[in-house]
Amino acid sequence: MELHKILLFSTALLGGIVQAQPAKLAIVIDDVGYHQKEDAAVFAMPTQISVAIIPVAPYASQRNQQAHAQGRDVLIHMPMQPKANLKIEEGGLLLGMSQDEVVKRVQQAKNKVSYAIGMNNHMGSAATSDPTLMTFLMQELAKQHLFFLDSRTIGSSVASKVAKEQGVKALDRHLFLDDSDVLADVQRQFQQSLAYARKHGTAIVIGHPRKNTIAVLQAGLAKLPDDIQLVSMGSLWREEKVVPPKPFILLFSDLPAPTNMVPYQPVPTLRGIPE
Repeated sequence: MELHKILLFSTALLGGIVQAQPAKLAIVIDDVGYHQKEDAAVFAMPTQISVAIIPVAPYASQRNQQAHAQGRDVLIHMPMQPKANLKIEEGGLLLGMSQDEVVKRVQQAKNKVSYAIGMNNHMGSAATSDPTLMTFLMQELAKQHLFFLDSRTIGSSVASKVAKEQGVKALDRHLFLDDSDVLADVQRQFQQSLAYARKHGTAIVIGHPRKNTIAVLQAGLAKLPDDIQLVSMGSLWREEKVVPPKPFILLFSDLPAPTNMVPYQPVPTLRGIPE
């Protein structure tokens, strides 16, 4: 075979090896900082799983430090006013707050969860639907260089829209793992998450530190399909590309290789790498 034909063949062969881009699965565990046993199980899972810590939770500081030591992404799980008449944790965001009060509460939360790279809402169906409150919030997140993950607790949320207007990177939750705590329901939601990721390229999933959620994640992540890549929220924020490893293929010519000494005569027994 002539040399130029070999080169053309080799190029065509390499060009034909195409690996599909894996679908991205990002998982956030909310409500971290309240229960030591459940938190420990979450922190034993892959570090690509992000944790959202409620600033006033009793173990918030410890979980913040622990996540940082593991290289795990941290979010502030900020309590926000719901439409239902439910009490929220101290330090949360309420309708009608002044900009100064919003700034103060965001800064207090960031001081407590100091390694946070972003924020998502705890409850907040009323708060995330209010353009004024969201504007105050997003202006402060821009100063703090934090992204916002809208937990999408209500369809009328304007959080992502306002975030983008204020120059804040906004991401939206796609599925909840455990709206229902029944094991079969959580298992079904995990499979739905994989299907969503395959269809759309990325699935952002929120769960909670509960027994069945942890069990489903432990089993599911241990056998994660090859076409699904577990990624951190930070990688989505930074818009990092998941690059699959390329196969290593060494191609040899079938022509005799020349010797490396004058007169460089081809020797039939030499193949590929001359001696």
